[in-house]
Amino acid sequence: MNWRWLPALLGVSLLACANAAGGSTRLPVIDSRAAGTPAIFGGDRVELLTDGATAARRIRESVDGAHTSIEAEIYEFDRADLADALAAALSRGVKVTLVEDPTVDVDAATAARLRRDGAEVLDFPVQQRQIDHVKLLIVDLATAVFGGMNWGAGSWRNHDFDLEVWGPIVAHLAEIFAADVVRSGGRAGLSAAPPDPGGFRLVATYPEAQVRPAVLEAIAGAQTQVFIEMYVMTDSEVITALCAAARRGVAVFVLFDPNQDLNQLAAARLREAGVQARFYRTHGEKLHAKAMEVDWRHLIVGSANWTSSGFLHNHELDAVIESPSLASQALARMESDWDASAVTGH
Repeated sequence: MNWRWLPALLGVSLLACANAAGGSTRLPVIDSRAAGTPAIFGGDRVELLTDGATAARRIRESVDGAHTSIEAEIYEFDRADLADALAAALSRGVKVTLVEDPTVDVDAATAARLRRDGAEVLDFPVQQRQIDHVKLLIVDLATAVFGGMNWGAGSWRNHDFDLEVWGPIVAHLAEIFAADVVRSGGRAGLSAAPPDPGGFRLVATYPEAQVRPAVLEAIAGAQTQVFIEMYVMTDSEVITALCAAARRGVAVFVLFDPNQDLNQLAAARLREAGVQARFYRTHGEKLHAKAMEVDWRHLIVGSANWTSSGFLHNHELDAVIESPSLASQALARMESDWDASAVTGH
């Protein structure tokens, strides 16, 4: 058993534990054999990227290896080396299409440069209380990277998750991107994407609100433990569901970013129900993840914060995954962050 966590948790969480209905203070035991192992879903291969350096390297390698097309939809983009890589792809004849959120000031210089170099750069038609929060790269319609990591100059220091995928899932991502191109005033062929494979499902927030129902379903089905890393959590339905899970004996752990003050309110309410809540101990980086692992088998990961904007208004993209391998990899990163974190937010 993984007893190394017990003394610290008992020392900081005694009051919360007293309120739990059968909850445990032990962190889940990790299957170390799952480290770095991709998951296979039919004809699809999916790899979880658990740190910014790896994600940046994979994105750069994909862009550098592109032969025909690069399609990207990015909320924040001012990382110079990736802009250089896209410019180089354009110079060798690769078609580059970028959908950006026009409300992000740092995007303007990158967008202007890529337009000059010949890329098709489109502004997503954001509306009141809405942003295009998607982070998606598709290369040659063969491989894709998406999740929570922005392409900002400092984004790669943040603790976050991306997924790299190969196979028919890419066709579904390409259809999501094509629809966004059309919404943004561009031209793209629209057709029905193949169904997602068993054990892997793409969910979006716009134009349909698909993420919150998936989150609530996963929490309701939890039997033993739930582990969450969340940049911002304010949604009352999700908080209520997590409290209910703790009261029925599920061990629930939530790690928050410390710089989002609204997380203090969520943490207080969760602790009253016996949820173990902590705040990431930052050294300048953000806990930018939006991820939940359940019962060593289930993983929800992507761009959506658990807020009314994230669930109802923004354009977001998440994946709902059933994979002991990927769930264990996410859990290992989450537990490492937990071990280095604090009870209070500041």
